Amino acid sequence: MFRSKVIPFLLLIVMLVIACAPQVTPSAVPVDAPATEAPAEPVTLTVLAAASLTASFTELGAIFEAAHPGVTVEFSFAGSQELAQQLDQGADADVFASASKKYMDAAIASGRVTAEASRIFVKNRLVVIFPKDNPAGLTELKDLTKAGLKLDLADQSVPVGQYSLDFLEKASADPAFGPQFKDDVLKNVVSYETNVKAVVSKVSLGEADAGIVYVSDITADVVDKVGWIEIPDALNTIATYPIAPIADSKNAELAQAFVDLILSPEGQQVMGKYNFIPAAGGSSSSDGITVTDALGREVKLAAAPKRIVITGKALFMIADAAYLFPGAAEKVTGLGDAGQGTGNFIKLIDPNYEAKATLEKDAGAEQVAALQPDLVILKSYLAESVGAPIEALGIPVVYIDFETPEQYARDLAILGKVFGDEARAAEVAAFFQSKMDEIAQTVKDAPKPRVLILYYNDKDGNVAFNVPPMSWIQTQMVEMAGGEPVWADANPAKGWTQITLEQVAAWDADQIFVISYFKPAAEVVDGLKADPNWAAIRAVKEDKIHAFATDLYSWDQPDPRWILGLTWMAGKIHPDLFPTLDMTAEAQNFYQTLYGLDEAFVTENIVPTFKGVLP
Repeated sequence: MFRSKVIPFLLLIVMLVIACAPQVTPSAVPVDAPATEAPAEPVTLTVLAAASLTASFTELGAIFEAAHPGVTVEFSFAGSQELAQQLDQGADADVFASASKKYMDAAIASGRVTAEASRIFVKNRLVVIFPKDNPAGLTELKDLTKAGLKLDLADQSVPVGQYSLDFLEKASADPAFGPQFKDDVLKNVVSYETNVKAVVSKVSLGEADAGIVYVSDITADVVDKVGWIEIPDALNTIATYPIAPIADSKNAELAQAFVDLILSPEGQQVMGKYNFIPAAGGSSSSDGITVTDALGREVKLAAAPKRIVITGKALFMIADAAYLFPGAAEKVTGLGDAGQGTGNFIKLIDPNYEAKATLEKDAGAEQVAALQPDLVILKSYLAESVGAPIEALGIPVVYIDFETPEQYARDLAILGKVFGDEARAAEVAAFFQSKMDEIAQTVKDAPKPRVLILYYNDKDGNVAFNVPPMSWIQTQMVEMAGGEPVWADANPAKGWTQITLEQVAAWDADQIFVISYFKPAAEVVDGLKADPNWAAIRAVKEDKIHAFATDLYSWDQPDPRWILGLTWMAGKIHPDLFPTLDMTAEAQNFYQTLYGLDEAFVTENIVPTFKGVLP
């Protein structure tokens, strides 16, 4: 995606996840930091750090020096493989920060670092950069195969170099790029560099037409000199950066203090400023954690919650989002029925599901309290009816929405605080944003067909068709997929609004999408096609009426699957713009990337539940 919004979006996520962190003074020294006496003799703290950390660690070094009079932080920035080799050869150092777990493991194997001391402090992702004037005319990743292109890469021995090759391998396995993609791209490589900063330098100076670097390498000094193309998460490698004090450091206390600064909220804030994804596990402390929920309330928890209950209506939307976090299965101890229609996704993926308490749909505060939760998560609209009685019993409640794409960014950050995994929140948010950007870029110049969304409901035997409010995700999906919602004149403000067949005929939509949660949507569509009254509708006559895609749940809802629904809908509205769209492959990527499910599991358990997904 050419100059997509992922980078500023990640910065937004960083701001969200650190919003409750203690702030720093203009000098970047915590106002309540204890005074540090100067050592008897000046001390030099030697930090070996990956080249991609140059700007961020230089700033953090100044912060550390200000808090520790008499201490000078001396950095050695280079490729992680080179630094690990220096340590193996006995180089004198106090701290090691690597751009790859592989080289931290090497330092552990050589005895210079203990395994217990190593901590992941940030994550990073790849991006393609090119000179600002873009002499090669790059607009998409496929352009990397252009004849005559001068491509600069980091050497394979450098983490970013290996990650670049991994990207090319993944792309070559994608039909959209073809099996020759990697070979064709590598033919254009004119130089392999020993560190990522050398790649940035050559591209920004116009000595190369393109390079592959970390997103964090687009720093203030080069941001006006380069353009960039995002690499989708499905093809990307999320790099993890570990840090540790050197086991035989002559300045052990100071070395640990420097590591603690990097892991602190202040340190993570600085790292976020340089486009890194924070990964130090949140701002929990002996004083507990504070979560700002969707209602803007600050919820103070004595400690990171270990017994979480999810309850209330539409809880499957919360549960499915919670299970995007690896820690959810262990920490969620009770929840209501997370099923809808054809199955229960949480029951399917959580091996300990049967051991969890199951609440009734109308469970009251006393039933929730009996589970002894240290946190309850609810939809915001249930704050008065369900949440207030629970809070009256002294049980903390965090409210979230998960109703629109915009709320997804905020609410993922909230769950990141709850589960102590802000980095995962940022990763997931970036996945959604990347997909949205891809689709937006593809449909931006296309004509907008007139589209109608209809929700079928036959409650109590009375058949009704309804349209969603203009602010709901179903309407927003039509717009993001490159369509024009035809029901704007109905202007429903709250909830589904019932409409008549006469209105459907008057709107004369080019395409109609039918949603049904408890009766197969395909059966509803077949019935409409057989109905003489509906058969007169143009979209029905032209076979442009579609049963909305589902697996265990319908893909139109603000459950994480909405991103699959958006992708599928874009392919239906603009089939000419998405000629190679493979929704089975999209679903595999979705479930593998977001839920950690392997291909065989998805093939065996998810794909058979597809309805309306495949052509």
